[in-house]
Amino acid sequence: MSEDRKARLAFIGAGGFATGSLYPNIHKVPQIDLVAVCDLDEEKARRNARNFGAREVYTDAEKMLDEQQPDGVFVIGPAPMQYAVAPTVLRRGIPVYVEKPSANTSPEAKELAETAEANGAWGQCGFMKRFAYVYRMAKEIMGRDEFGDLNMVTIHFGQGPYPQIWGIDSARRSMLIGQCCHLFDLTRFLGGDVASVSALYREVTETQFAYLVNLTFKSGAIGQLDLNGLETRTGVRDIREWVKLVGFESHIECDGMQTLKWQSREEWIDFPEHTGRFTYNYDPAWTGIRDTNANFGYLGEVRHFALRCLGQVDGGPDLWDSYHALRLGEAIYDASDTGGVVEV
Repeated sequence: MSEDRKARLAFIGAGGFATGSLYPNIHKVPQIDLVAVCDLDEEKARRNARNFGAREVYTDAEKMLDEQQPDGVFVIGPAPMQYAVAPTVLRRGIPVYVEKPSANTSPEAKELAETAEANGAWGQCGFMKRFAYVYRMAKEIMGRDEFGDLNMVTIHFGQGPYPQIWGIDSARRSMLIGQCCHLFDLTRFLGGDVASVSALYREVTETQFAYLVNLTFKSGAIGQLDLNGLETRTGVRDIREWVKLVGFESHIECDGMQTLKWQSREEWIDFPEHTGRFTYNYDPAWTGIRDTNANFGYLGEVRHFALRCLGQVDGGPDLWDSYHALRLGEAIYDASDTGGVVEV
């Protein structure tokens, strides 16, 4: 396939998240030709087509697929909408990009993944943290000899109150499914598959609560997740995120998806009176320029979808990763309810 060919991509969905976090990356990826936007709200579809360069506007997804025959389709909306609409694309053998999570439950997510396979298609799930600069750097460092084997993963994620969403039966379950699935995928991306979990839960109000989760990885490593909606009063957008990865005589710290510090085993310096160390630091603020869409991974995931549609890359977070993230969240919920250890 010619490397100068563009991927003919379409969007189904022109809501707030897609418009703010995904559409703005289209013009930054020269391999994308945005052929159409579809939304039940025609005015929103026309607005996004006008602002982001799509040639055609639709309110009927099947008509758009019939007429445009795109190479790939973004299906962006609440998880139940994605679960309902994505099969329409996949059954035509067309690759689909859905936001995280792909559905409300792991059985539904599994059904989507199986639908893709049965029709010779594939799907990418919007776990953008895999494309965030600091986490990709961390993953690369972990593969070096001087990091050693991974022994411990610690992730802190705090925000304000989290609401009940998408018809899910409670706010505490909603946060695990709608927000923390990002952290569950990041846990697997950095630490590998999880074997079992146990969890403590504390509820202050129906929308303000905390989980403290212990993990055992299949590799033998251990981990802990601190997930809470208690740290601020301002809701889901005021977020604190911190990750620590411990190897052997080496560790990495990532803060706010913006900075990384790595203390390498090879950089310890021994003196008679004390022990010192060098630390490698990455902080994009040093340049005075922060591209949030790039730093947080939104640009990278949009580019990856386009390039995979063109056959130029492979892999990436797929529909099965959405299933595994949801399965981990469900195990944590069950463990917090029973007080026992739950296998994943």
